[in-house]
Amino acid sequence: MGSMIKATALVTDNGFSAIDNATRAGLDCLQQAGIQPQQVGLLINAGVYRDDNIMEPSIASLIQRNMNMGLDFAADSPNQVTFSFDVVNGACGFLNAVTIADAFLRNGSVEYALIVCGDAHPSKTDHPEFPYVAVGAAALLHLSTAAADANKGFGPFAYRSNESDCLSHISTYGDLAQFGHQGRAQGQFQFSNQYVEEFRRLNVALINEFLAQHEQPRVDFLLGSDLEAGYCHSVCASSDLKRQPTRAMELFEHFNGDTHTAAPIAAFHQLQREVANPSGLSLLFHAVGSGDASACALYRS
Repeated sequence: MGSMIKATALVTDNGFSAIDNATRAGLDCLQQAGIQPQQVGLLINAGVYRDDNIMEPSIASLIQRNMNMGLDFAADSPNQVTFSFDVVNGACGFLNAVTIADAFLRNGSVEYALIVCGDAHPSKTDHPEFPYVAVGAAALLHLSTAAADANKGFGPFAYRSNESDCLSHISTYGDLAQFGHQGRAQGQFQFSNQYVEEFRRLNVALINEFLAQHEQPRVDFLLGSDLEAGYCHSVCASSDLKRQPTRAMELFEHFNGDTHTAAPIAAFHQLQREVANPSGLSLLFHAVGSGDASACALYRS
């Protein structure tokens, strides 16, 4: 039994603040689940880009404050305090966060874990050169004790990094000397010409390795990173998933761009809209991004 998704939320119409989008997605997610913020013991923010290029405190702590989630410790109710932090690992951040949350849930430290994602330009504007769609996404995880759920949830996980010492095919940085007093609203992006193809190669290599190690498990849907129109279909066609009728959940055209860290949640959220009864499906979450790194995890609904 692994961590299960109790609810998800996706925000697409809330402007260009990563903090505001993640906050609203988190609140919407808890409302859908019928859970109060004080019941959530762990909050992880897996978004990469930060409003005003804030370095401290963690973005998770600011989202936690905005959600009024477990802010005050009381000796008579220690379980109503929320532990929060950021996990910054590009597009793989959500699956890294799930791995961490799963450990907390399994050892009984928390009852619910909330993961939020979403990226926006540090200037909090619709910057024409920002390469990702400004959305907010949230997923609420829990462990079910029901006998019927014994084989459901996340697991196993797999990760793969580029084995060479070359620079990442995508990088974002800030040149403080060049930015000067405008640095809080600036960002510099570098993309290699072949970054999509290199990411696809890494993504496919991980998926093939994962399928081989786990005796070719059934995969009904592929959910996650969608870097360009048709990317997920191409991953299915290029990998060993082509041996089975796996359906790729396309996001790029639906959102008119790359949803980056929010992609796995966005894909699951879209799946729930398109499939009337997703119970019993086997899903492969995948992510690929700068590092270069790829991650995947099987999820049984």
